[in-house]
Amino acid sequence: MAGRRSLFLHVGLPHCGSSALQDWAATNRKLMAAQGLVWPEVDDCGLMAGRHRWLVEALLGGPDQRLPEVLAGAGGDVLISAEGLTLHFHDFPQERLEWFRQATAGWDVRLILMTRDLSGWQRSMWKQCMINRPEPGMDFALSIDMADFAARPRVQKLTDLKALRRDLVAGFGARDLIELSSLDDWMPKLARALEVDPARATIPARRHESIADSVVPVVLAINALGEAGGPRDALLALMQQTLDTSNDTLRELARQQGGAIPGAADRLATALAQLQAGCAGQPTSGWLLQAMAEELDRRTAGAA
Repeated sequence: MAGRRSLFLHVGLPHCGSSALQDWAATNRKLMAAQGLVWPEVDDCGLMAGRHRWLVEALLGGPDQRLPEVLAGAGGDVLISAEGLTLHFHDFPQERLEWFRQATAGWDVRLILMTRDLSGWQRSMWKQCMINRPEPGMDFALSIDMADFAARPRVQKLTDLKALRRDLVAGFGARDLIELSSLDDWMPKLARALEVDPARATIPARRHESIADSVVPVVLAINALGEAGGPRDALLALMQQTLDTSNDTLRELARQQGGAIPGAADRLATALAQLQAGCAGQPTSGWLLQAMAEELDRRTAGAA
């Protein structure tokens, strides 16, 4: 292909249409390829949407040959997606960002940033982070309210969009930044930005929705129990088995943890009793915890 090629780099924001964009790209991979756009192989993310986490890991931890290999092997433009590119952006050492800029020399790096209203994003992000598994240095699996979460330094940096746009463009050496609102009908706009015919693109089914507000108090209580050494992940897996939500993080957690639940029945029953005592006077939370106890009984009986 004559002239400079484009590396379209979807960087996030996290929990702002990322799974939908990644599903769209995977669904329309053949169409994109026919129109000169490569969607490289993604990491195995279980039940969650496939993404290019390997690039985030390379920028965090050291050299990785996949980016140079992808660019060298591409016959046209390239689309890479990982919301961790914004979530971890301020963790990337400057020398790793320099490595990225050197690896993409000769390419037009075009950033894709998905945003939405500030308060709605903070609430959605708060609910997602509370169910994410604990990770050092991250605001995951905490038992804090939304105001405290919004005040965390990492969240503050992600909500200062003016500074974030500037820093992303400079850090990745980008030609420009394409900003789309996840609240709009953004998929046709994305297709046009990628020079893909939107009329021929398939719209994938909706997935990975936020947890309901009604279950937030129980999740926060489970996280507090986990901070004290309680069986946090198993309790969240049991909650997913009880409610069958469409949240991919909970679905994946249930897939990983579900088989171990019968063997941990006594510990889980004790934890549920403790949670029920702590949620006295909260009818919705009490109902959910009782439903989880009944689900535990069913699964324990079925495994006997």
